[in-house]
Amino acid sequence: MGLTELVRERRSIRKFNHLPVSQELVVELLEKATQLYHLEEAARWRYVYAGTPEARERLSDYMLEKMKENKLVKLVPDKMMGIIKKRFTEIPANLIVIAETDPDRRKSDENYAAVCSIMQIFQLLGWERGLGMLWDTERTIQNELFYQRIGVREGERFVGILHLGYFDKVPRGRGRTPAEKKWTVKG
Repeated sequence: MGLTELVRERRSIRKFNHLPVSQELVVELLEKATQLYHLEEAARWRYVYAGTPEARERLSDYMLEKMKENKLVKLVPDKMMGIIKKRFTEIPANLIVIAETDPDRRKSDENYAAVCSIMQIFQLLGWERGLGMLWDTERTIQNELFYQRIGVREGERFVGILHLGYFDKVPRGRGRTPAEKKWTVKG
């Protein structure tokens, strides 16, 4: 599959089957993604892998913890919250991505952009191998308590969680905005 086709065909996967994702495959794809991204200064980042049932359970609890404080969510029946939690814990693997920050905002932004680029390459490499992903940056997990629970340290920034797994069905593609619609010429 050519690069253009790979980029066009890749989809965010929200429904995974129960096949396990090997930690070795994740590491292999991360190493390849890092090698394929050229940057004069190496990207500074780390990841936390949640692939065991216990780690997935803890991550699910962390993701739902702050959400449960929401007044509207308190109205959701416990059974429904159980279904949501089960859906999170059944994701075969999760990769939490954390980037280093820098006192120099430009350097910090460049590092964040590099890490995001590496993660996009990682997703494309995974797709080639039949591995689906969803890059999660939901507002409900964007809070200090969640960052503390997943181990974000001072001088670091949460990038997102990649939910990983194999899938049985490729979702239908959505329409894409033509570049001309985003194009502005200043004279």
